[in-house]
Order: sequence, then structure tokens, then C-alpha cells
Amino acid sequence: MEINSLSDNELVCNLQVGVEPEQSLGELVQRHSGIFITMVNNYSPTSTSGIVSDRVDLLKDRNYYIYKAALKYDDSRNTKFSTHLGNETRWLCLNLYNKNKNSKEVHMDYADIGKRSEDKPEDKKVDLEVLSKIMNLINKDPDTRVSKIFKMRYIEGQRNNVMPWNKICKPLKLSIQGCINIHDKAITKIKRELKNEL
Repeated sequence: MEINSLSDNELVCNLQVGVEPEQSLGELVQRHSGIFITMVNNYSPTSTSGIVSDRVDLLKDRNYYIYKAALKYDDSRNTKFSTHLGNETRWLCLNLYNKNKNSKEVHMDYADIGKRSEDKPEDKKVDLEVLSKIMNLINKDPDTRVSKIFKMRYIEGQRNNVMPWNKICKPLKLSIQGCINIHDKAITKIKRELKNEL
């Protein structure tokens, strides 16, 4: 059966159980990018310094956020996937806005890696000590794929932007989902270790 003939629920189920995840995610992205982009544009305020770059970052990683929304989707709640994605995107934007405004934690966003959240938005300096700790944690991770993923995603990048997941997964012979899982697990671990030290 052709992927594009499957319903949203079938595509999401494929993603959740790992059946043709790349194709299923691609079809969901094709169908629902418009909803994601509309919600990001509506719920990412432009009046606060730094939010515009957050909006750009969200739009660049839309495949990742649609993938995360699909993993959380529960069709037993009798809600369409498009409605679920819209709600998830709205909360993502609002949480990001609140985190930028009020958070006292260290952010592990590639746009301000190593910068403490209590730093003023106009202060563009990177805390070199924190950045050094982050890089050490990445390089010491027993899973060597972690340092490769971070290097490709944030250091090599593409034209001063982060490298897309689909370009990272090929040389590592992993799926996009596999790369994202390794990346997110490493971020959680780094955040925890930095929180304990700061």
C-alpha cells in the first residue's frame, strides 16, 4: 500500500512502532507543515528580544517537532492528529516564550549554547567555561555517535545554520529518529550534569 494513501492515524502508528518511519514522517510533514508553520507564526511573539530567532529555529526543525507530536499522539482521545499537532505546537511556542522570559536554568539550545538564561538577551557572549564543560561531556560520552551528531549538527552545519537531521543520519547509517533519540538523550544528560555543577 502506498504511504500517501494511509490515514494520519495509520502514519502515526507506523512512526510509533517503527514501520517505515522515514516515509511515514515525510508524509505527515507534507500534510501538516502548514498547520505547524501557522501555529509558530501565531504563537511566537516578536516583541521580545531573541524570540524572532527562536521562531526561525522552530521552523527549521519542524520535522523534528512533528515527529515528537506524532510520538505523543493518542487516537483513543478521539482528536484528529492535525488538532493534536496544533495544540502541541501552541504549547511548544508558549513554553519557549516563558522559558526565555522566566527560566533560571541553563539552556541547551544551539542558538545560545553555554549561555545562562539569567544573562541579558542583548549579551551575546558565550560563557566559555560552561561551553567547555558541555564539549567535555559530549566528547566523554561512551556512545561515540553523540560527538559525531553534535559536531555535524552544530559545528559543521550548513551555511551557518544547523545541519538537517536527514544529512546527519546518512553517514552514521541511522534513521532520523535514531539520531534524534541519541541527541535528546545526550542533551538530557548534559542538562542534568550542568545543573548539578552550577
